Amino acid sequence: MGALKAMFSFFTMIRLDITQDDMDAMDRKMWMVPFVGALYGLIAAVMMTALTQYINPFVASVLTFFVIFAFNRFLHIDGTIDTGDGLVVAGTREDHLRALKDSRIGAGGMAFALMIILMNITMAASVPILLMAIVLFSAEVLAKVGMVSAAAAGEPGDGMAGNSVRNTSGASLLLTMALGTLLIVAFGALIYVLGEYTTLVALPEYYIVLLLLSLLVSVLVGIVMSAIAKKNFGMVNGDVLGATNEITRAAVLFTFLIFIAVI
Repeated sequence: MGALKAMFSFFTMIRLDITQDDMDAMDRKMWMVPFVGALYGLIAAVMMTALTQYINPFVASVLTFFVIFAFNRFLHIDGTIDTGDGLVVAGTREDHLRALKDSRIGAGGMAFALMIILMNITMAASVPILLMAIVLFSAEVLAKVGMVSAAAAGEPGDGMAGNSVRNTSGASLLLTMALGTLLIVAFGALIYVLGEYTTLVALPEYYIVLLLLSLLVSVLVGIVMSAIAKKNFGMVNGDVLGATNEITRAAVLFTFLIFIAVI
């Protein structure tokens, strides 16, 4: 329970009474972070499903992501900006690392983050209305799987997230994949039941295939992000993990849209 308390306190605006032991537990059990993704997934699913009944899906998506980002204290957006600054700067690894850690915001980092935010908002708004609940819930959970994948494949740095990366192994990735799958299947079962009583939500017939494909995408994004981070920064830090969360969500949403279009 200590790890979950620390995760919800760190990754959300919820303030819990946590100790250093709780923080240490979070570092050791990062594989549990999809539980946090499930909370964000519930927020996204409920907001998008409700708002799109009354307003334009794009506007609904903007409002939904604003709430998600604010509830996260814009933590992952900050990491995305810093990562973008570090990646776009020219020079040696030391130059990349210096830009990553610089507290000032550069044009490259801002543009990098803005494009990822726009991709998330636009693609979420493009999901068929009946499927928004299951798609957005899955995307938030799998975004956290992508974070664990990046940590498992990456080299730790000396910052706040160093211990989390250091303690996240291949076994942790398998655990988080299993947990993420379980959470999404459970939510899918809820959607299936609700679908018997309301016309607001639906579960696609190809749900399991799409889930497994999206799970694979989330893991691959994490691995790619860790490789990019190692090449440019020599390590995976909290900023990279935050950027991975945002990029993984976008990749999962893109996967859903392409799969739905093809089917």
